[in-house]
Amino acid sequence: MSGYKKLLVVTDLDGSLLDETYSWQAAAPALEALTEAGIPLVLNSSKTMAEMQALALELENTAPIVAENGGILAVHQASGLLPLGSELRQQGDYWIDILGLSREFILEKAYAARERYGYRFTGYADWDAAKVSAYTGLSVAMSELSLSRIATEPIVWEDSAERRAEFEALLAKDGIRVLRGGRFLHLMGAADKADGSRSALKLYQDAAPENDWLLVALGDSANDQAMLEAADIAVVIPHVDGPRIHPTGSRVIYAEKPATEGWNEALLTLIKEHN
Repeated sequence: MSGYKKLLVVTDLDGSLLDETYSWQAAAPALEALTEAGIPLVLNSSKTMAEMQALALELENTAPIVAENGGILAVHQASGLLPLGSELRQQGDYWIDILGLSREFILEKAYAARERYGYRFTGYADWDAAKVSAYTGLSVAMSELSLSRIATEPIVWEDSAERRAEFEALLAKDGIRVLRGGRFLHLMGAADKADGSRSALKLYQDAAPENDWLLVALGDSANDQAMLEAADIAVVIPHVDGPRIHPTGSRVIYAEKPATEGWNEALLTLIKEHN
C-alpha cells in the first residue's frame, strides 16, 4: 500500500546495543520485537567487518552492515536487496562495497607524519591481538577480528591538543579525517556512519519503493552524531553520567538508561508506537 510507514533501524554497537561487556542480552526483548514486526536492523559501527559479521550471525541478522565508521557497506546475499554495483568483492555471505580510503593509504600518511614530526600516538598497526585485548577488554580471538581493518585505523592520542590539531590539518590535505569514537581517534576517509546509513536506506527504498521508510538511528558517541542527524528519529543512548551528544533533528529521543538497557526500552516504545 502506497505511503505505508515502515521502520528501518540503524544502530551503533558499543555503548548502545552492546554493554560494557560487549553483551546484547539485555536488548533481547527489543531484538525479538524487531524480528516479529519485520523491521530491519542495520548494524553501524567503527568495528571491522569480521567482528560485525560474527555478531550478525549470532543475532541471525541478514540486514546490511556498515563497518569501520562508514568505510564499508556490506550486503548479505540472503537479504533480498539489490546488488550495489559491479565492482564488489565477496566476503563469506556478504558483498562488500568500500566507501572510504584504504587503510594502507591512511597508515602511510599518518605514520609518515609521526616519523617526521614526532607526534606521540599508538594505534592498531603498532599492536598485536594481546595488546588490543588488554586495551579494549575484547577477547584475544575478537581482537584478532578487530585488527582486520580495511578502511580505518584507530589510534590513541598521547600528545597535546595543539599538536593534535596540527596532525589533523596535515592529514586533511590527503583527505583523511580524524573522528573521536568511544575509546579511540579513528583515522578515516570522507565516508562516515551517516553515509553508510543513507546507503543502507537506499537499498531498502529501491527494493520496496511502495514503503514510506522511516529511519531510526541509535547511538551514544560523537562519531554517531551525524548518523543520528541523518535519521527521521534519533535516539541518544546516555552514558552513566548522562548523554554526551545532543543531535539536532525533527525528533530526538533520549533513552532513560545507559547502553543496552536504554536501547532496549527506547526501541520497544518506538515499535509499539509504529505497529
